[in-house]
Amino acid sequence: MTSVTGREAYVIDAVRTPVGKRGGSLADQHPADLGAHVIKAVVERTGIDPEVVDDVIFGCVDTIGPQAG
Repeated sequence: MTSVTGREAYVIDAVRTPVGKRGGSLADQHPADLGAHVIKAVVERTGIDPEVVDDVIFGCVDTIGPQAG
């Protein structure tokens, strides 16, 4: 895949956050905090230098309330 600027894009790894339920143990966790754990896990698992990462894309499905996005 090549972007408009001619730079290549790579999928390095995929990690998911825990699955919760409404009012469950993850109710007070902000999505950004869960995302930070995901990024840390990818860096640790792959050994990629975080300085070379330009963009990170997250997906979000069926969230509710203030965490909807």
